[in-house]
Parts: sequence; structure tokens; C-alpha cells
Amino acid sequence: MRAVPHAAKPATEIPGANGAVRPCGRRQLPRGMPGRSRYHRAQFFGGGTDMINRMTLDQLLILITVSELGSFSAAARKLNRVQSAVSQSVQSLEDALELQLFDRSHKLPQLTDAGKAILADAKRIVSSADALRARAKSIGTVAEPEISLAIEQVFPNDVLIATLDDFRAKYPLVSVTLFAEGLGAPEQSLLEGNARLSIYSPAFNGLPGIQFQFLGNVPVSFVASSQHPLASISGLIPQSEIDEHVQLTLTDRTRRYQGVVMGTKCWSFVDQFNRLDFALNGFGWCVMPTHLARPHLETGRLVELRLAIHQDRPLLFPLYAAYRVNEPPGLAAQWLLDNLRERFSEWLERQARQTENGIQIRITPAAR
Repeated sequence: MRAVPHAAKPATEIPGANGAVRPCGRRQLPRGMPGRSRYHRAQFFGGGTDMINRMTLDQLLILITVSELGSFSAAARKLNRVQSAVSQSVQSLEDALELQLFDRSHKLPQLTDAGKAILADAKRIVSSADALRARAKSIGTVAEPEISLAIEQVFPNDVLIATLDDFRAKYPLVSVTLFAEGLGAPEQSLLEGNARLSIYSPAFNGLPGIQFQFLGNVPVSFVASSQHPLASISGLIPQSEIDEHVQLTLTDRTRRYQGVVMGTKCWSFVDQFNRLDFALNGFGWCVMPTHLARPHLETGRLVELRLAIHQDRPLLFPLYAAYRVNEPPGLAAQWLLDNLRERFSEWLERQARQTENGIQIRITPAAR
């Protein structure tokens, strides 16, 4: 006897709890139905891609906006949409994921634990999509007509000049706008859109929407005028002695960041070279890039201090290249960055200072 195959049910229908057939536009299976988890795993990971297809970047963007602003109404105003559309988009995303992303029992929606986990993934996906669009836009295009570069004063100037000399020979028609700036300013120029590429030392390991590329560590030294009281101390200088004297520190114009602060008496400067002049004239001691202090160390106007806290280990100041994820370097800017990285690496190798077992120092958010 030949078996007769059962007729397949339409893809848009599923058996209900009582065996009846019902539409499943949102694919919400009855919670008591056996095999529920297997069904959804098959839809997500298997041949069926319905769950993925029903999630959109727009839904993820709305999720991010609601979480940042704290309400559906605020998100609707920012996105220039009606609140019902924003609420429906979040509901559709919850249906697709089979997860409750927001707890709506309070006056304002609050992310559930599942929502917090999905939010982190959503931010990565949206950021990756922005980078993909920007990358696609830059591929195959001619060199950009202008490059804006913000660079921290600690970067060796001779390396920068050599790179820009090569650059003008390679791209004679590309204009360059250069911001040689103090602490915090290169990051601000990047965030405000005044610079497309920045070279600086960030206070944090990462910033949302910013791509960092490590370039290398600049050696730094503790220095004071040869006439300063600390210059007469031989051996390691204890913290109690440091606290007795003024430290010349760096800050930024917005007072968001501060340089290395180790003393209790501080004078703050925005400009690296202005601070160096005050150090040469005996106003205090400071942390200075070794290559900027070296000419004055060689003439004896400055003396390198040995602090007990670091036990004579070399000190290093990390520098990174940074650009916005949605605005990656174009053809000319990428060439400039590659050349700058290569020359900077060669410059670091020529520095006589030993960097093994070094201590990396970072700027920090300023106390409010």
C-alpha cells in the first residue's frame, strides 16, 4: 500500500494550542507548544532567515535612541516621527527576537536585562553598517581635495614635516589644514568635525564612533631647571619632597582633561612649549616629552629627575591615530597616515632611551 503524503501547511500558518490553524504574521508560537525553541533556532540559524529579514537597521536605531533619551516620545521627537510609529517599531523588534526589551510598568520605559544585552549588539551592528557605507563610498574614488589633520604637540615635529614633504610631492593638488594643538584639543577637533584625522593620546581606550590605531609610545621625562631645589637631590626623590614644590601640568581649554598630576601644588598650562619656558626659568618641575627636553638637558639648563615611585623605569606616552567610523580616511589621507606611521616607527627606533619594561602614562578626566 502506497503512503499518501500529508499536504504541507502554508508557511504563514501554524497549529494553535487546540490544533486549529491560525496566522502567524509575527511568528509568535504558543508558549506551551512543544518544540518552540527548536522552531525558532531553525528560523534564525537554519535555512529560514525570516527572523533576520524582519529585523531592520531602522528598528535597531530606534532602540538605541529610546534607550539614550529615556522615552518613546523623546525618541519620536528626535527622529521626527509619531510616537506610535516608534512604539510599534520597538514592539516589532521584540516580536522578532522573542524578547521583552523594555519594562513598561514604570512611568518611563526601562531596559530589561535582555534589552541591555541586545542594545550593546545593536550599537555594534549600526556602527558596522555606518562604516560599511562610508567604506563603500570611499572605494574607487579619487583623492580627496583637502585633508584636515589635528595633531598633539607631543608628536615629533621633524617626523610630521618629513611626511608632509613626501605628501605634497605625491598629492600636489590636495590642500592640508594642520592643527598643532595642546592637550585634549585634537580630540575636540575630531568630534566637532574640524579635523578628519587626529593624532593624540586619548584618556580612554575607546570612544563610541571613533576608530583608534596605536602608533607608538613617546618617551617622557621628569625635568626641572638646573637651578631648581629638586635638581640638587641625588638618587630617587620621595613623594614627600615632590609635594613641597610646584608641578607645571597640562590642561585643555575646556578643562575636560588634565595631564599627569603627581604633586599637591600645581600650575596648569594649555601650551606645551609655554610650559617648557616656565620650567626653564625655575617655576617648577614637570613631565616633558624627552625629545622636547633633550636639547636643554644636553646644555645643562634642565636636569632629569628620578622619582622613587617609578623606580627608574622608563615612562612612555602612547599616541594613536583616530578618525570617525563613518568618515574613514580617503585615498590621500590613508597614504599620509601610512607614511606617518612608518616614519614615526623609524623615529622611535632612533631614540636612545630604553623603553623595555616601561610604564605607560595617560591623561585623565579633570576633576570637577
